[in-house]
Amino acid sequence: MTIEIQPLRILQDNYTFLLIDNSNNQAAIIDPGSAGPVIDALKSKNMPLSHILLTHHHYDHSGGVKELKQLYPQAKVAIHQADAGRLKDACDLKLSEGDLIDFGTASIKVLHLPCHTRGHVAFQIEESLFTGDTLFNAGCGKFFEGTATEMLKNLQRLKTLPKTTQIYCGHEYTVENLEHAFQADPSNTMLNERFHQAKVAQAQSSTLVPSLLAIELATNQFLRLDDITLQKQLKTDNELDTLIALYWIFYRETPAR
Repeated sequence: MTIEIQPLRILQDNYTFLLIDNSNNQAAIIDPGSAGPVIDALKSKNMPLSHILLTHHHYDHSGGVKELKQLYPQAKVAIHQADAGRLKDACDLKLSEGDLIDFGTASIKVLHLPCHTRGHVAFQIEESLFTGDTLFNAGCGKFFEGTATEMLKNLQRLKTLPKTTQIYCGHEYTVENLEHAFQADPSNTMLNERFHQAKVAQAQSSTLVPSLLAIELATNQFLRLDDITLQKQLKTDNELDTLIALYWIFYRETPAR
């Protein structure tokens, strides 16, 4: 990989990601919910900021935009066109599905994944995918503005990516998600192993991102909706109903179909 990725923990449980192209002395940030840690990281590397990339408009992913833009006015704020009008700050790039953003020696591909918000996107850079609040370690995001059918389509799409894809999610919910997952599939030994590994990492304050897509395919229930054993546990017989049943276990809500 030509791009260096530095995860930064911000707010209560958010991740923001600093992208660095050392060959071009260029940096970008994904989902800066707070500006302070980003500014500190940029100053420590003595680098300018060229892009502020937002997976969606929610304030815990965009709250640092104004301060960063004031300090780095050349940085281009990019967000999907469906979320642009709901961003408190002006944007420079209104994104659409399949757009490519030039960053240093790399191209950043935009994947439109509407559900959490209408304009939610993921950013794909080489073998890394920044999923915001669509896909988490061992979980998925709330369907605030969409339906279970839309999320199912998103999840099915993500499953087609190479298993070597590194997943950088927007929140640290790993241990909590694995606890919920046990309720749905208590006999899954891989879940048990991942849960204990995550507990150890959490106790050591280790960063649990990125996760490998291959691991998510094996232990993230939301990517195993077609698994017969899981369907039997949840008394369902299709992916959509399995997704809705899982959503209830995780969030105690029934989403629109």
